[in-house]
Amino acid sequence: MTEITFLASSKPFEIPDEMEEHNNRIVFELEEDAIFFSVQKVDDYWKKKIKGLFSLPYVYEVNGVGNRLFLTYLDKYMESGDALEIYQVPNQHAFKNYKQRMEERPEPIEVNVGSHTYRNIYGLYQLNTKKWLDDLNHRNYITHHGITTFVKY
Repeated sequence: MTEITFLASSKPFEIPDEMEEHNNRIVFELEEDAIFFSVQKVDDYWKKKIKGLFSLPYVYEVNGVGNRLFLTYLDKYMESGDALEIYQVPNQHAFKNYKQRMEERPEPIEVNVGSHTYRNIYGLYQLNTKKWLDDLNHRNYITHHGITTFVKY
């Protein structure tokens, strides 16, 4: 079983130098520091499979969206007006089935990084403005049941 995650962006996506340096480290002080957040262009095979899935123009394959490096990116590097969409499936070999189920009964999630809100099919929740990343980290913000949209305004 191999998970695959896609990220669509409102503008070309680049990992900040600070995070790229972390990704390239080979020695870590603590085990929990051995995390990474990487982004690469989607190959032609996947471009065909995900066509029409996202509303944003720049699409990538990503790794590490479920860790604190990605959350740090949201907090420090997302600019006002930016938007990201993420879709993850637990088994890329069953992508067609996951996509079909998601399209039949979507359960989207929206996180507003600017106002610190989290919305899912159950309602809108205000995250603690002082520790909103911790609050978000304890919620399901990545799912195969729908597209997660991150916006900042």
